[in-house]
Amino acid sequence: MFIIRTALSSLLFFAVFLFPQLAKASAYWMEIHGSGKIKEQVKIQVCYGFIDDLSERHRTTGTEFQRIKDFNFFLYNTKGEKLKIELQPKGDHWEGTFIPDQKGTYRILGMNDQQPVLVRSQNPQENVRPIDFMCGAYQVGSPSGNNSPLQFMDISLQEKNGIYTIYPYRNMKPVEKGTMLRIFNPENWEKNIPVNEDHEAAFKPTMPGLYVIRQDWQDHTSGTFQGTTYTKIRYRNNYCLWIN
Repeated sequence: MFIIRTALSSLLFFAVFLFPQLAKASAYWMEIHGSGKIKEQVKIQVCYGFIDDLSERHRTTGTEFQRIKDFNFFLYNTKGEKLKIELQPKGDHWEGTFIPDQKGTYRILGMNDQQPVLVRSQNPQENVRPIDFMCGAYQVGSPSGNNSPLQFMDISLQEKNGIYTIYPYRNMKPVEKGTMLRIFNPENWEKNIPVNEDHEAAFKPTMPGLYVIRQDWQDHTSGTFQGTTYTKIRYRNNYCLWIN
């Protein structure tokens, strides 16, 4: 018994101290950068990485980073037209661009349903299939009213006097009261906010930088994907808001 305990302790030491990135929560996110002016290029950067113990966000370029190629990204312009965004790897991120030609709101959405099943242990009953969504918006001048849901999991925002109202959707419908949203600020402190009876939530940014609004949902439907069985699907949507 002593030998078994010693072996387990050694394994834990190697996992936590020699490979600290394995103990961190990792995720995909998106950054949208531009001047906010018509006919000037906008850059969409898609990244993968983790937040460390000091709440610093780090980009990584391993296997998961390469799977950014499996995301399908689209731009919905001010006319409501759906345009494909092609991403190309550039160092520690993948990048796509577009040029706004009118004032209004441009929405950017992405989805990846090709990720391998997460094998949690030797028990296949704990396997999870991840499906990731991303969304964001780019503003030129006054906002336009294209805030209806455009994909299975979606989030739209409305800003007034520095306060953002969040409208989350699942299966193209407003989520139910009590659904928890997780908001990460630029310092990567996390705050949980429940959706109210009007199917919305609100928050006020306190500093410039990247805010990530996350909605998770577990679908307890089993199946097989790429030859591996799973017992539930983890849907995740990250709305990425960049405050200048």
